[in-house]
Amino acid sequence: MSTMKKWFLYAIVLSSLSLVLVACSDEEETAPPGQTPELTPKAPEEEEVVVAAVTDEELYQNVVSRLEQAGLTVGEPAEAAIDMFNAESGMIVTINGDALLPLHLYKLNPSDERLGIVKETGNLPVYIGSKTEQLAVKKIDHFIIYLHKGHPDYDKVMKIIDTL
Repeated sequence: MSTMKKWFLYAIVLSSLSLVLVACSDEEETAPPGQTPELTPKAPEEEEVVVAAVTDEELYQNVVSRLEQAGLTVGEPAEAAIDMFNAESGMIVTINGDALLPLHLYKLNPSDERLGIVKETGNLPVYIGSKTEQLAVKKIDHFIIYLHKGHPDYDKVMKIIDTL
């Protein structure tokens, strides 16, 4: 490699290093000694999460209060994936901390033809990708309630829901 090329590469490297040093310089950000502002930790503000579709429905609130009255620990309601059930609104809640198997509650259109299928078979066809699956659900008016049978409190929850 010729001497000229070496000097040229050295110049590029030195220029790059000086740019990096200038960029990393914190002279503008540091306050003069003795004038540093006191840092007081700010407590994080707690937000109350309100899911509009959940608070609008009396059945949703009734289910949660009945479960709590029965001694079950019910988590905060969250909006559910209504697309999978083709529902108008929906919520999920964890019961006794089991986040993997939450309780699903959905409001269907009163004229939804699937409500007749649920009444006859106890199963609701749901769409998962390009497949249709049959889920065992409970029907109350035009609402459906689903809890996976693997949930440790499945029997207790279903008895409570049967009393609604």
